[in-house]
Amino acid sequence: MTEAGSERNGIAAAGNWIVDRVKIVDRLPGRGMLANIRSVKLSTGGAPANVLADLARMKAPFPLTAIGIVGNDEDGRMILDRFGLMGVDLKNLRITTKAPTSFTDVMTEEASGDRTFFHHRGANALFSPFDVPISSLRCRIFHLGYLLLLDTMDQPDDECGTKAASLLRSL
Repeated sequence: MTEAGSERNGIAAAGNWIVDRVKIVDRLPGRGMLANIRSVKLSTGGAPANVLADLARMKAPFPLTAIGIVGNDEDGRMILDRFGLMGVDLKNLRITTKAPTSFTDVMTEEASGDRTFFHHRGANALFSPFDVPISSLRCRIFHLGYLLLLDTMDQPDDECGTKAASLLRSL
């Protein structure tokens, strides 16, 4: 990043790009028991998606950049379509055929609102420092999340502890 930061503008949000399948159930069942699904809603999720969606809805007056990996599937296209319509720069949101788009089944108990999560890491597990275009980033703020769900970023690094720490140090 530049010394004074004057040439920097906007926020780049990198990391987990997830489709949440929120299912309202009549109850959270015990092991081996049955629950009835009352409704299903699809939404985008993950730290970078949540940050950029909120800023886009607030009509942030600065650039919003997405960085990460989605699968070459219906969920990945949903993420690309939604964030494209929001005006988010998607040139660094890579599509892969090596894994499906990450998703979470969110089971929400109708009466209490209690939730249980079932997560499939999918394409997010492939996200590495090599997917971050450090030399061309022009953001003032770089956001990286959810670190413990980014398998490759959580790998050991001799100098910094983890690959994510090494990436953040290089920015």
